[in-house]
Amino acid sequence: MTNKKIKFVDLFAGIGGFHQALKFVAQDNNIDIECVFVSEIDKYAIETYTHNFNYDKNQIINIRDIDNIEKDVPEHDFLFAGFPCQTFSNAGNKKGFLDEIRGTLFFEIAKILNEKKPKYILLENVKHIIKHDNGETWKIINNKLKEIGYLIPKKPLVLSPHNFGIPQERERVFIPGVLKSKIAENIDEIDLEEDINKYKKNFNSDNFIQEKNKIYNNILETKINEKYLLKNNANGSYLQKVFDAWNEFLQNVKKPLNRTLPVIWLKELTQTYELNPELMTHWRYKYISDMRDIYKNNKIFIDSWFKKHDPLSWKIREQKFEWQAGKDINDIKESFIQLRQSGIRCKRPVKFPTLVAMVQIPIIFDNTLKEWRYLTPRETANLQSFPKTFKLHNELNTSNDDYYSYKQFGNSVNVEIIKIIQKTLLDNY
Repeated sequence: MTNKKIKFVDLFAGIGGFHQALKFVAQDNNIDIECVFVSEIDKYAIETYTHNFNYDKNQIINIRDIDNIEKDVPEHDFLFAGFPCQTFSNAGNKKGFLDEIRGTLFFEIAKILNEKKPKYILLENVKHIIKHDNGETWKIINNKLKEIGYLIPKKPLVLSPHNFGIPQERERVFIPGVLKSKIAENIDEIDLEEDINKYKKNFNSDNFIQEKNKIYNNILETKINEKYLLKNNANGSYLQKVFDAWNEFLQNVKKPLNRTLPVIWLKELTQTYELNPELMTHWRYKYISDMRDIYKNNKIFIDSWFKKHDPLSWKIREQKFEWQAGKDINDIKESFIQLRQSGIRCKRPVKFPTLVAMVQIPIIFDNTLKEWRYLTPRETANLQSFPKTFKLHNELNTSNDDYYSYKQFGNSVNVEIIKIIQKTLLDNY
């Protein structure tokens, strides 16, 4: 690397995932870094940010509050932005290179880039943005960056922590870029994929015992506060009974040959109305047909199970069961559970479902404690590759409220992925 000091801007910073990643890169490569500008509007995220980085919270602002943002942002070498995905309106016949994105938060980024021309950029967003508005949003973003003068990859760079041996499935799209006028090569795009692939690790989803052991060694904590035990939470006893009932169902019904249990909707399971594939979506027709086969082949047991557990008295969420742990596992305690708004989802115990800001905290059966429990905030920090020294919001808050910590890690970038992209970009250009 040729950079001895890197000044950077941290937009829509959250709790500082980009900042933390660059600290790692700097430490490993003897680089000095300086954060010259931070934007964020969530006061709780700002509290976490300022407790972990040497930055005055009074200088962290909402970029929408500055009239001439492109003038007020200091000169810098690297711009980071995990920008919100707002609706991009159709451009129609508007003219002017920024007209199509005016009014969106990406417009603020574009204004800064057009004025300050930092050598490097790294943007992040949800994978869905690639297909948003039939691909028009993605096209606008890419075209604007190119018009400003940035070289970016030819195709979207979509990565997930599990690609790098981190047990979380969380696909995000990343846009690394380098200013064409600041490099010697005469090229039209950058290609980081080959170098990034060197950091990828084989993830053996078939050998769930081996992978689960890695999770217990690298992600899960050994000392757990009893407040995270399911039984000590509101509705905990109820959920334990529901899990036990579904486990009984899972272990006793005969599944289709060489297949796992299909999605089960209790209100549909025993229905007898005639199915008309022409009047239903294909997926719904298939789900209901599969369920009816299960009921037909297990009628005696299922009728008895309904009588024993009265599952139609459960909350609607717990009446839907999605088994995604594979046909070689037949115990709910071996799965990772996510309580979604749409139902109970049991994942194969090799990687956790995507952490989300809606605070759908994964639930595991702790084999050491012999108890169902939620992941702790520190464990969600581990899944996002934050160091043990990183102070969580619940560790700063005298109320010891975990809500904001869960939310913040659900919103955060994965530090390891960001570090890999940053290092690859700096090494190559």
